[in-house]
Amino acid sequence: MATQPPGSPPIPPHRLATHRPGRVLLQTPELVALLASMVWIDLTDWSPLAVTLGAMSSLWFLARYLLLWHARQRFQHGRYHNATALACAARRMNPYSADAYWLLGLSALQRNRPALAVKYLQQACRLDPDNHKLYAALAAAHILAEEPDAANRCAQYARYLQPNTFEATMVMSDCATGDQQIEHYLRAALPYARRLPDRAVIHCALAAHLLKTGRRTEAVSYLAQAIRWAPACPPATRGSLHYQLGVLLWHCGETGMAYEQFRASLKVDPHGPYAAKAWRAAALGLANQSATQAGEQPKATGEVIELASEQEKVANSA
Repeated sequence: MATQPPGSPPIPPHRLATHRPGRVLLQTPELVALLASMVWIDLTDWSPLAVTLGAMSSLWFLARYLLLWHARQRFQHGRYHNATALACAARRMNPYSADAYWLLGLSALQRNRPALAVKYLQQACRLDPDNHKLYAALAAAHILAEEPDAANRCAQYARYLQPNTFEATMVMSDCATGDQQIEHYLRAALPYARRLPDRAVIHCALAAHLLKTGRRTEAVSYLAQAIRWAPACPPATRGSLHYQLGVLLWHCGETGMAYEQFRASLKVDPHGPYAAKAWRAAALGLANQSATQAGEQPKATGEVIELASEQEKVANSA
């Protein structure tokens, strides 16, 4: 396979998206009608048709902007189906809106549909090829779709656009194979994690890697920081983070704290990608507590993860 040249986008951009005026035109096509109406008004001295054209184009832009704003709000509050519906409406109003495709892709990821997310995010990257966040999101979608080579290319291009991007560096750690290489990328992402949600995510990932490599004491310190910062995350991030923290706490032998994290994951993001596993794990935790109180033998804690698959399949088919 030929090596991709540095700086070459893995997704061919739209022909108008190769320069800034073209990208502005793709994102706000209403500008054409608005500018035409202004010129018309200037030439015809307030023609009613020109005023109507300008007013309609302004209202169209405002309606589309409000749809995207409400879609973002729904997504941040974990209402992914509503966010998808609003983003679809915004896309119908402008089929070349990278923001609409971005929201559709992120919502598809949260609904456990990585292949669909890849499709939407590829289209978003075509329309806005200089946005490193789009390529970082596409790389994450490729990881979930089990396409590590494509994820690596997108993450490298995101880092080419923005060398200190946190999301792309995290994806590079997912693409890495050796333990030292994984840890290198995770620690390299630490200085870029300036927001509390990013710090919580990177500390959780580092704790998982350190626990895997047998450094439990160091892992516990990172785990404590991630638990401390988890409430600052939006629901879309917090739900998966609580679940992953629960898994790590379970591996550390803190089953009571692990079940609390599973219940928090289900409460914060009941429709997210980890909701089914969190539901099963929390239910098993309650069953074990009842069994312990009754003097019975509780189920093995290993079933927390294994028994989640059946409920997850049911949730995915819904």
